[in-house]
Amino acid sequence: MEKKMSSQLNKPLEIWINEDLLLPGVRPAPLLMHLSPPDTNPELKFWNLLRDKLPDLVKIHRFTKLADAGKIVVTPHFISSYYSFKKQGEFYKFKRQVLGSQRTLVTFSNSMEFKPSQGEIFFASATYNDKKEKSIPTPQWLYELGEKVNISKPSIPTVGFVGNSEYPSRLNSLILRYIKFSDSMVNWMAGNLSVNRNLNLGRRMLIAALVRKKIINELRKAKNLQTSVIERKGEFFSLPLEEKKRQRAEYIENIENNAYILAMRGDDNGCYQLLEVMSAGRIPVFIDTNRLLPELRGMKWEDFCVIVPFSEVHRIGDYIQAFHDKLSDEDFAEVCRKSRAAFEQLLPHNFVVRILDIIAKSTN
Repeated sequence: MEKKMSSQLNKPLEIWINEDLLLPGVRPAPLLMHLSPPDTNPELKFWNLLRDKLPDLVKIHRFTKLADAGKIVVTPHFISSYYSFKKQGEFYKFKRQVLGSQRTLVTFSNSMEFKPSQGEIFFASATYNDKKEKSIPTPQWLYELGEKVNISKPSIPTVGFVGNSEYPSRLNSLILRYIKFSDSMVNWMAGNLSVNRNLNLGRRMLIAALVRKKIINELRKAKNLQTSVIERKGEFFSLPLEEKKRQRAEYIENIENNAYILAMRGDDNGCYQLLEVMSAGRIPVFIDTNRLLPELRGMKWEDFCVIVPFSEVHRIGDYIQAFHDKLSDEDFAEVCRKSRAAFEQLLPHNFVVRILDIIAKSTN
C-alpha cells in the first residue's frame, strides 16, 4: 500500500486535457476518473476509491486550442477507446501536434500493443522485458472478484482455466492448416517486442492461438495435477447478456474451486486474468512470455505466483509441483493472502501515486 505521497507530489500535479478528445459516456483514463459518475457494479467499485483520491492529487485544466495548454497534456481516454469510436485519426493528429510543441504527452494504452513516441510518457500493461521497451508497466485493471472463501491446500495441485484458446479467422485458419510452427518459432513470436508491435491485431490473434493451445496441451499432459480447463472461442463482450452472465459465473466458479489458475497472454503481451486471480486470493500460474510486470513494494511476484517461462511450459507440472511441495498448510494460506495483498497494492487508488511520481520526475 502507498502510505504517503512522494516528495515530488507535495502539491497537486497540474495537467491539461483537450475537450475535443473527450468521448461522452466512455470511461476516462485513470488520472481523470473523478470526472465520471461513480461505479455501482460491485466488480468495478474499486474505481470509486480512485475517484475519491484524485481531487487532492491532480488539478485539471481544459482547453481546445493547444496554445492554451501547459506542459503536461493527458490523453483523456485509453487509446483503444479512440479505435472503438473510429477516432484514432484525430488522436494521432493531436498527438503529433502536442509532441511537436515540445509539451509532454501522457498516454494510457491499457492492453493494446503500441510503440511510444519520443517525448511521450506511455503507461501500458502489454510490455516486454526488453532494452527497447519505453512503455511504463501498469496493472491491467478489469474486474475485482472480491476475496473468495479461503481454500485449503489440496493434496494434489488443482489448476483451473477458463478462456479463449481459439481466435476465429479464415486467414489464420489457413495459415495454421498449411504452416507448421516449431516450438522455438512460437516462443520467439510470443515474447518479441518488435514482432508484436509491428503486427496488426489479426496476426497477433494467430500468436495467441498458438501460445494458448501449447500451454493448455502441456497442462493437460502433466500427470501430477488435477486440472479443470474450459476452452472458449470468440469475443466475450459481444455475447448476448444471458450467455455473458452464464460464462462469467462459470469463470468465477472455476477460480473459486481451484488453488492455482493459469494466467497467460492473449492477443497482446498482457493478461487481464492475472489481477482477477489475485483479487480472489488464488495463486496465479503466470506463463511468462518475456513480460515486464509492474514493480511490487515489499514483496516479489515469486512470493505468491508460479512463474513458468514459456520456453519451459513443457515442464509446467514440475514448476507447479515444486511450488506446491515447499508449502505447509500455513504457508499455503499465507501465499494466498500475499496474492490478495499484492492485488490491493496495485489497485488504481494506490498505484496512481507511482504514476504521478513518474510524470512529475519526468517533467521537472
